[in-house]
Amino acid sequence: MFATIKQSLQKIMPSITEEEMVLFISKLEQRTIAKHDFFVKEGQVAHEMGVVTKGAFRMFFTYREREQTGHFMFEGQWLGDYESFLTQKPAMNNVQALEDSEVFCLSYDNMQQLYKLGAHYERFGRLIAEYVYLVAMNSYKSLLLKTAEERYMELLDTQPHILERLPQHYIASYLGIQAPSLSRIRNKLAQKH
Repeated sequence: MFATIKQSLQKIMPSITEEEMVLFISKLEQRTIAKHDFFVKEGQVAHEMGVVTKGAFRMFFTYREREQTGHFMFEGQWLGDYESFLTQKPAMNNVQALEDSEVFCLSYDNMQQLYKLGAHYERFGRLIAEYVYLVAMNSYKSLLLKTAEERYMELLDTQPHILERLPQHYIASYLGIQAPSLSRIRNKLAQKH
């Protein structure tokens, strides 16, 4: 479990020392989140960010009474509504557990305490922000610039475990299509192979 957190921290900041890592981990609090429960709910302030150590989540928003999944988060990935976390204003997104999950959370107050310890921790905060931004931008660009079939192929290449772990309607929502359209894409690809 701590190995997952350490790998996540080293991915974002390869120069982090063991001492800094121990201090950072000491500021985290473990939470268990049941399947279908929310880590962040639209309209509520996100008081914490987290690293997934077990389970799966999706970030989504509702538009015209339809859910649009923007991102999936699995073991070793950060989750939360980062904009709400930084501004301490109500979230525009929902972050929901898709499996029984475990998360190590960093509260807003603990993050501020770390920042006061020096520039190194402020840099770490900036690197987390950059990581979250890049993930969001990649999802956004993919939705705008790629077809549903291209996005599906990208999922197969980058996160093949998604197909075994998540319901098809969530994958369809991520692709920006309805479940029957996803079935057609899958059938078309199966015929090619």
